[in-house]
Formats: sequence, C-alpha cells, structure tokens
Amino acid sequence: MRNAVMLALLVLAALLLVASGEAATLPQVLASLPLAVLASACAHVPQILFTAWAWLILLPADARPSLTRMLRLRWYREGADALLPAGSVVGQAAITRLMVRDGMPGDLAAGTATIGISLEAMGQMVFTILGLVFFLLLRDDAEVSGFLTGIAVAGGMVALLVAAQRPFALGLLRRVLERLSQRWPRLKPDGLDRFQTALLRLHADHGKLAVALLLHVGCWVMGAIEMMLVLTLIGHPISLAEAMVIEAFAQVLRNAGFLLPGAAGVQEGAIIAGGLLMGVPVAPMATAALVRRTREILVGSTALLAWRRDEVRG
Repeated sequence: MRNAVMLALLVLAALLLVASGEAATLPQVLASLPLAVLASACAHVPQILFTAWAWLILLPADARPSLTRMLRLRWYREGADALLPAGSVVGQAAITRLMVRDGMPGDLAAGTATIGISLEAMGQMVFTILGLVFFLLLRDDAEVSGFLTGIAVAGGMVALLVAAQRPFALGLLRRVLERLSQRWPRLKPDGLDRFQTALLRLHADHGKLAVALLLHVGCWVMGAIEMMLVLTLIGHPISLAEAMVIEAFAQVLRNAGFLLPGAAGVQEGAIIAGGLLMGVPVAPMATAALVRRTREILVGSTALLAWRRDEVRG
C-alpha cells in the first residue's frame, strides 16, 4: 500500500510536469482524466476475464474452481503485478497457494500455473510479431531492431520455460533434490514426480493449450484497444493498428522493469517511446501512460486489500 501511495504521488507530479509547458491545456487534461481512467478500467476487465478463462480451461472439469473465484484470484495477481517487486511471479505463486488452500491438488495447481506463465509469454511473443507486422505496413522507413530484439528475448524465455518442463530437465532437478534430501530429509523428491505427471498430462491436451494461447493473445490485444480508447478521449485519436504497434513496443520495453513495483518509471517511458515510434507527441502519450498508471493503482490497491481479507479468512 505504501507503493500505491508513492506511485500515486508520482502520477500527480508527472501530470503537472507534463502540462506545465502548456498551462492552458491543464484544465482540459484534468477534465478528460476521469473518463479516460474509467475507459481504461472497462477495457481492462476483459483482460482479467481472458487470463482467468485461459487458466480455467487448462484444469480438468472436476477440479475447476468457479469462474467467479478464478476472476478474484486473477484480480489479486493484478494487484501484485501493479504494486509489488517482481509482482507477476509473486502474485502467481500466491494465487497458486490459495488454490491449493481451496482444495485443489498441489501438483495440478502448480502445473497449470507453470504452463500458464509459459502461454502468457508465448502470447506476448505472438502479439509482438503482430505489432511488427503492422509497423512494417504503416511505416516505409521502419527500424525494426527493437521489435526483433523483443521477439528474440520473448522467444528465448518461452524456449527456456518449455525446456524446463520437459522430462530431461525435471529429471536433473530430481537428482539434485535427492542429493539435498540426504542432508535435509524434508526435501522429498516424490512431489516432483507428481508435478511432472501433472505437467505431461496437461501438455497432452493440445486443443486446450491452443485455446488458452489465443485467450492470452486476446488479452494483449485488449491492451492496445485500451490505449486507443484513452488517446481518443484525451484528444489524440489513433487507429487500432497504430495502437497495436505502440502497445507491442511498449510491452517489450516494459519487461526491463520486471523487478520494480509495477515497472515504475520504465512503463511510462516505454509507452512514450512507443508513441514516438508512431509519431504521437510526448504530451498525449505521457497523459495516456499516467492514465494507465492511475488505473493500475486503483485496481491494484483494492485487489491487495481483498487479497489480505482472503488470507485472513483462510
């Protein structure tokens, strides 16, 4: 919550700084801000729904929680991602533990979480490729090195995540645990066998994996729609294709702030850089970045409060 307060103060300071050179436009910016934040939040709801659904369909029918429960868990992860260091990993681990507390077998919960992270990274790679395609269509003088670097990094991450789930890698990990268990008996490698069995069973259902991947791609596309709506409301309309380019490039750069709470500062710079790539001036892009940050603070802080109540209830 301290992170939320600090980020909110930074948002306010940044908004005043952006508009300081154009004092006459400050009232207009402030007037459009509530509606822009509302539009950002409305566009973000389908993103939570898509990611919750993508995880839900991976689970066997007899082990699935309700959609309402999964939406709440994904909301908690949104709060962690927005306000905690390495929030996506921390949040994913936390909601996986809550699923186990709710009665789901630990190997199944961990298996679907692991595959979910892989599909999310793969979905971002597909979205980045789509952004590159639109960039090449929209710009004759396109400089694609940033996109290619992002695609290469995302592809490498996906390859490592998939390789880590294969029997060979898990077998190596099991041997390490066997050695460690000789000194620390509580480190039992048997749990890894159950985890591997759950992973291989989930990997075998290619249809569900494909649908989950499409949902993750749709989630990234909704981020572009959010950007398009916000820029339109603050007086600088762009096309969906341009928004796809901006969002894809911004998300590539945002990954550099992985360890910071909500990629503080990095995200704002990434969005501005993405806009400059398509010729959008700094002022509207900075305002759009601050709108998104405001939405993240509002959604994230309420999610952390609800998460805490859930933990106390358990």
